[in-house]
Amino acid sequence: MAWLSSARLFRVLAGLNLLVTVVLAVASLHAITPDDRSSYMGLAEGMLHGRYSAWYFLPDYLPDTFRNPGYPVFLLLLKSIGLHETGIRLFQTGLYIGTIALVLRLIKHCEGANNTWLVRNLFLLLLLPNIQLAYLAAYIYPEVLVAFLIAFYGVVAITWAPSWKRTLTLALVAGMVFQLRPVFVFVPLIQLMLDYWQTRRQGFSWMHAAALLLVFGATMLPYGLWNLRHHGVFKTTSLEGGAGVMQIGFWALRMPGYHEGRYWGNQMGDEVVSFTDTAAVKDHIAAFNHEWDVIDAQTKPLFTDLDRRYAAQMYHYTPPAWPDYGFLFPTYSSAYTIKREQLLMKANVADILREPGYYFKTRLYTLVRLWVTGVQRPAWRAATSPVAKIKVLYPTLVSGFTFLLAVASIGWVLLSRRRMACAPTWRLSLALVVYFGLIHLPFAIQARYTVPVRPWLLLSIALAVGAWLTRRTQGGTQAPVSA
Repeated sequence: MAWLSSARLFRVLAGLNLLVTVVLAVASLHAITPDDRSSYMGLAEGMLHGRYSAWYFLPDYLPDTFRNPGYPVFLLLLKSIGLHETGIRLFQTGLYIGTIALVLRLIKHCEGANNTWLVRNLFLLLLLPNIQLAYLAAYIYPEVLVAFLIAFYGVVAITWAPSWKRTLTLALVAGMVFQLRPVFVFVPLIQLMLDYWQTRRQGFSWMHAAALLLVFGATMLPYGLWNLRHHGVFKTTSLEGGAGVMQIGFWALRMPGYHEGRYWGNQMGDEVVSFTDTAAVKDHIAAFNHEWDVIDAQTKPLFTDLDRRYAAQMYHYTPPAWPDYGFLFPTYSSAYTIKREQLLMKANVADILREPGYYFKTRLYTLVRLWVTGVQRPAWRAATSPVAKIKVLYPTLVSGFTFLLAVASIGWVLLSRRRMACAPTWRLSLALVVYFGLIHLPFAIQARYTVPVRPWLLLSIALAVGAWLTRRTQGGTQAPVSA
């Protein structure tokens, strides 16, 4: 195992990963990010004009109801220093490299006393074929920024000594992540629980814990107050999105290939794994649209004259500043949007209670698909050459192998009650992986949701496999426990 623990191998793997990152960045520079790109860039441009809306250019614009401001603010800052889209993409590629460097710093914190490179080498070896985050870094998506901030959060939580500096830094970084991905909301509480578990004997500071939660909560106030001013409701997340994505999550697997026109114009995937008979698809589509007919009938009185005036334009309008950006998500008046979101959630609950068995099966499938990239039937049929088929299969094979290795290696540690070195890092990595997997279960399947914590999944695997290899070379003796 000496070769796997060598500094020379580390340098080789680091160089190969850097090469892959550069190749992906260059290859992606002229690619067009699907729909989200226009929304995020539009919001950033709107803020330059003093309007938080992708539709800022309309005479009677409607304030945004769809996105927390974290990523648009990030884009605004980069645009304000003169970076255009290519520069933003390259900057994000730099953030990806920084994310990996932070994770490696955490591993070094674990391995430093043992003078070994084993876990770092295992991590880089696993990272080499897992290109999801490196791939998304060169697109106008917030995932790489979220990943960088979570990695920095982890470094602060694990390597900084308890202090007010640590507490305030964690709170502020958590606040930034929340404005990018509101699902992060419970992570600071989970991290405090881990702190308590690990420091209870030395003395856990309840004052620091309370301060962290209070400052974290305070970071949510500006957007909540903005919603109160512009939409008449204090809400620290966007007015819409959660219930709608949850509804798509319920219906999508029953409507393969269907392009809905009732919400955001979502295109349903056509999964290899089927949850409905082909003959029943038309009935499910009809039931989905009937559900929307009921919702539209109840929200119709709230659909204003301004909504009617802009409705058709919003589905066909191309922003003048970005003729190649395409579709912007429609935005409607506050009362209409709030009521529609409430009715969608009510319909979701009714659907789940009506068919709990189907819902449970699809959530189990979602639990796997959040980590494993699926093969879409149209893409497979369109791949006529062996090379094209390999391109379709590659993400599935790599992510599938990684998922199975995670289940096997992490399961071995948990079932054998293995006492892990780097216990704080191990616990936080597991907590992030489990949390991000579970928190996204109710929603439509998008493996992109878990991309920000993929480095932590690879870290968990590297720690577990490293423990297994160490146990073998030591003849089954226990590894030391690190604080």
